[in-house]
Amino acid sequence: MPIVMSKSHLLKYLLISPNLPVGGFCYSEGMESYLHNKNLTDSNSVKDLIISELKTGQIRIDARFLLDFFDIFNEINDRKNLKDNLQKLLSLDKWILSSKDSIEMREQQIQMAKSLFDLTKEFGFEYLYENKKSSWSLAWSWACYCFEIEKLEMVENFFYAWSANQLSAALRIIPIGSTKAQLIQRDLLEIISKVSKEIMDKEIDDIYFGNVGLAMAQQNHNDLYTKLFRN
Repeated sequence: MPIVMSKSHLLKYLLISPNLPVGGFCYSEGMESYLHNKNLTDSNSVKDLIISELKTGQIRIDARFLLDFFDIFNEINDRKNLKDNLQKLLSLDKWILSSKDSIEMREQQIQMAKSLFDLTKEFGFEYLYENKKSSWSLAWSWACYCFEIEKLEMVENFFYAWSANQLSAALRIIPIGSTKAQLIQRDLLEIISKVSKEIMDKEIDDIYFGNVGLAMAQQNHNDLYTKLFRN
């Protein structure tokens, strides 16, 4: 029998805590490549890297798709255009995965999505359609839809969880120290809030991204992929 979830804001901590299994993978997403090239040396360089991605990176597109998935789930729940909505859902999901610049990034998305789908299933919300290769955005939107988290908060939580995960990785590979990481996370809150509101007000075609440096670093990520886990 499905568990009836309340609208408590405490539910979001199941998603955003980097210490829980859903967010605890500590993928560095190219950060190790920057470190290898000596482009990351201290907490300020880590902070600049995260801010750059929030302002111009592909994470913005991933966040915008959350809203589209959420709307599709609503229409499917209302029995509207089932066939068309399912096709749109699968198409958008495949687009996100195909847009990643390396096999490792796609595998990361799939692994994290699977873990999140497993979590929501344990809470009584099994995903509507069997799909072995789903994007992190699709799984995140599904979880927020099931937990009745509002759209803006869904986007903010997504950015927060991503940045917390990057800082968790930075703690292990530089390291920057936990106090510095907390200070960076605090400084990111205003930017996360601003970017989230921008995302809410834009269509997908109006969102630009162009962080070529990070894309290139991610393509080199496979060479340093296991270092973080060995540490």
